[in-house]
Amino acid sequence: MPEEITKRGIDSPIEKTKGGETEVLEPLQRTSPFIRFHYSYREIASVNGQTRIRSKEKRFADGRLESEEFEGTLGGHVYDSVVSGMQRQFLRQMEAFLTPFSMLLPFGPRDRKDGEK
Repeated sequence: MPEEITKRGIDSPIEKTKGGETEVLEPLQRTSPFIRFHYSYREIASVNGQTRIRSKEKRFADGRLESEEFEGTLGGHVYDSVVSGMQRQFLRQMEAFLTPFSMLLPFGPRDRKDGEK
């Protein structure tokens, strides 16, 4: 009676041949190179005078789902410096965005005297 040949599937990568030998097969690649996913989440909060940091990241690429999580606690001064740094960066970006519009205002940079810059 000939041995049964098991169908190749994701769950069983071993296949028996008619000669009785076993052969290890590579898993089927059923993923599309066009399907990719990336999600990340970061949180910085001040809790009871301490800085609490949380980070989560999920990725799906090349048929693999990867997940990372991180949580930590630092001193309270870290939260204050992060918030003030973000506020400074936001104000610099707003200034860079609004500067070209100041040319349209009657009291803009055009009203300066010749010697001033």
